[in-house]
Amino acid sequence: MELEFVKARRHLKAQRAQLTAACVADQAERRADQGLALLTRPGWVPDRPLPLDAVRMTLREARPQEQLIVRRKELLRYWPRDAGARHLESYSAAIEAFDRPGVWFNGPSYRLLEVTPPPADRLGDGIALAFTLGHYFDGLDTTEPLAYEEALRHLRGGAGAKPLSGPYRRAVGDPFALDRRSALPGVSALTIRVDGDDPYFFLHRREAGKVAVAMGTTHVAPAGEFQPHADVLPVRQSDLDLWRTTMREYAEEFLGAADATGSGGVTLDYAHDAPYARFEEALRTGEVRVRFLGLGLDPLTWKPEFCLVCVWDAAAFDEIFADMGDRNEEGVLVVGTRAGAGYRGIPFTEDNVLGYAAHEDTLPAGRACLTLAWRWRRELLGGAPL
Repeated sequence: MELEFVKARRHLKAQRAQLTAACVADQAERRADQGLALLTRPGWVPDRPLPLDAVRMTLREARPQEQLIVRRKELLRYWPRDAGARHLESYSAAIEAFDRPGVWFNGPSYRLLEVTPPPADRLGDGIALAFTLGHYFDGLDTTEPLAYEEALRHLRGGAGAKPLSGPYRRAVGDPFALDRRSALPGVSALTIRVDGDDPYFFLHRREAGKVAVAMGTTHVAPAGEFQPHADVLPVRQSDLDLWRTTMREYAEEFLGAADATGSGGVTLDYAHDAPYARFEEALRTGEVRVRFLGLGLDPLTWKPEFCLVCVWDAAAFDEIFADMGDRNEEGVLVVGTRAGAGYRGIPFTEDNVLGYAAHEDTLPAGRACLTLAWRWRRELLGGAPL
């Protein structure tokens, strides 16, 4: 059983793109926006990019029908035994025992409970989201097993295995029923650097062995879990903010910060701590424009994904990210050619943007960011000739 678990995890790492592609093809009716690889409902993708204050978020207690219930019956069969011959209780416990990655921490996370889009005739009016607090392993134990189950069934049945028919996926049922699992959102932000009339963008290659999920894939950058940076009451409330998560991911993925969290009881001061104070200033002065592009569910894991774009003036970007490297704790940044002392990025052209958006190795949320950014390029980039 242990060997099968490790083999299935290895298969998931190697075949995630192919498994996802099969799930995309089998769930066309669950994509309200047929141009995207994500599963969406009407109103989940606005009719234009929205400022972040149009995304209204609230944090509340889970109602009785929303309390997390791990479906042990359908999942227990998949997990091996530990060194003491005891049957492991969860996916996270099995990873801990047999395939622990470099980045591994059961931090607090926001669990998405409700999505309330605007009326169909006012899609530009914003969207309301309700959350409760959970932990990272909750998602690993109730959402990510959908991907593991698909990989295991594909490994056992080969190319003839029918997608989306595993017992756990059948038990969860409706991907949009967020109360059936711990739906912990990811935040995916496409970074565009505008140098005069020339826009460029950056991507991230996630390396197997360094991350617990989505190994060996290409993604937009920065991207990460939607989490408070510390498990204390004031931070749980104040970090319910897409820009704060994005800032911390910039610090980690672009500037090489080992751990963009408070430690030893110390919490981050976004107004004064570096580099966050400079990020905040750039947002305030318009040196970076951040827009919400939409949300959807990953077709393989049914994990919610928020799609953003951050459009940077080159001068501010080059100053803030002067010490930017092309490697970090989770993989390698695709940075294009050098621009002076820094990196220019990949030219934001139709061939490059839509090429990566169509490639199976690019994660669905990244494909959605690229597709939507190209769709709304003139609004996002103003006078840049494209």
